[in-house]
Amino acid sequence: MPKIKEEEQEKIKELFESKMEDDVYIQFFSSENDCQYCDDTEEILDELKDLSDKINIQKNELGNGNTEKYGIDRVPAILFTDHSGNDSGVYFYGIPSGHEFNTLIEGIVSMSNGETQLTDEIIDELKKIEDDILLQVFITPTCPYCPRAVKVAHEMAMHNPRIKGEMVEAIEFPELSKRFQVSGVPKTVINSGAGEQVGAVPAKTILNKIKTVIQ
Repeated sequence: MPKIKEEEQEKIKELFESKMEDDVYIQFFSSENDCQYCDDTEEILDELKDLSDKINIQKNELGNGNTEKYGIDRVPAILFTDHSGNDSGVYFYGIPSGHEFNTLIEGIVSMSNGETQLTDEIIDELKKIEDDILLQVFITPTCPYCPRAVKVAHEMAMHNPRIKGEMVEAIEFPELSKRFQVSGVPKTVINSGAGEQVGAVPAKTILNKIKTVIQ
């Protein structure tokens, strides 16, 4: 039984055909051990790949392949790169299901056409950042507000190679959630706890939090 319903597949295929421009390159990481959702995540990616010849997927086993190159330490993991394999900073840790499935679709389109919803003012400010920034956005698949927070982090990463934006499925990675005291989602953790923001807030708010962290 397919993960994506047939009628939904048709809509996604039409979206890809109308919005995608360049090829998209995805690194997928999984493990045969202790990974409840690796197979499901792989199936989702395979079904999406069948909907566009512009989607390219390289599969890796945790500990092998490009694990060390991209610093992957938990699975399932999805990473977008450019055609040369350079890290885009756009990551998904955990299955992109529920509301986050749309985030994955939007991410594919954005990586293909280079368009984001960030304002020119924010993009200019992002490009001035010279420090390494890690934005970990903790989510659950049933959270309707979480995609907005993930989208902000991912789009910031797209505009500055020093920024990494991660979607982290809070239930799949309980130790990480406990470490950063995630009691509600979405929660954006900046530079491993140097700053944080609860809730889906405007990009400007996250940008100001980043500035506070690096000052």
